[in-house]
Amino acid sequence: MITIPSLTQALLELLRTAKKYSGKTVRICYETPITDPRKPPIKTPPFIQKLVDCGLIEVESKQVLSGPSLFERDSWYEYCADLELPSIRAWKLWRKEFIASQQEAPHVLLPGEGFEEFSDVWIQEINFHATQPQ
Repeated sequence: MITIPSLTQALLELLRTAKKYSGKTVRICYETPITDPRKPPIKTPPFIQKLVDCGLIEVESKQVLSGPSLFERDSWYEYCADLELPSIRAWKLWRKEFIASQQEAPHVLLPGEGFEEFSDVWIQEINFHATQPQ
């Protein structure tokens, strides 16, 4: 009999996505703040590792890059999509809301105070696919 581990909502959503695209590779990007520019993260993020340990997904490849936060950038672009000409005032409002929205996150990203000054982060690109539990 297969035992199903208790998973958080985020893990369930990740697993649903992998199952939805069964037989295909799913790519996610996981960002962490840069604390030491000479030491990129080498471990698989814990939430991904839990799914691997449970035999629910298999990681095909992983690479680590550094650069401006894609998460921040995408959030900012979504925030100002309806604004004809985003201003520094809009940036400050978004920045405040963005930081407040990360209360539950393991790593809090702090965009810069200057206009479109995104945080430099480690970006782990992880390609994985769903597996059939044995």
